[in-house]
Amino acid sequence: MEIKSRIWIEKDGKPFLGYGKIALLKKIESKHSITAAAKALNMSYKKAWTLIRDIEQLADQPILVKSIGGKSGGSSTLTPYGKQLITEFEQLNTKCETFLNNEFKPETNGIS
Repeated sequence: MEIKSRIWIEKDGKPFLGYGKIALLKKIESKHSITAAAKALNMSYKKAWTLIRDIEQLADQPILVKSIGGKSGGSSTLTPYGKQLITEFEQLNTKCETFLNNEFKPETNGIS
């Protein structure tokens, strides 16, 4: 058995980062498009923009570089800070799961 948990980070009492927002940022980075990222995650474009806006309002610096459309359409990529947020969130999540699995021993907790 393994313990699984869901973590999120709050700033000033407001949700800043969690699994959904991190998944969106990762998809934007791979697709270079908010629209394509939202579609890949079965999320509305409006919901994607709301999540991005929520992050940006609490972030210390910009998370996206947006290029306005044109003949071939616009694009979006993560800033170094945006990439750092993903890395740090995933490292924190890994440390939490490792800690929980090291603390939880089914044979000593009556669960088998």
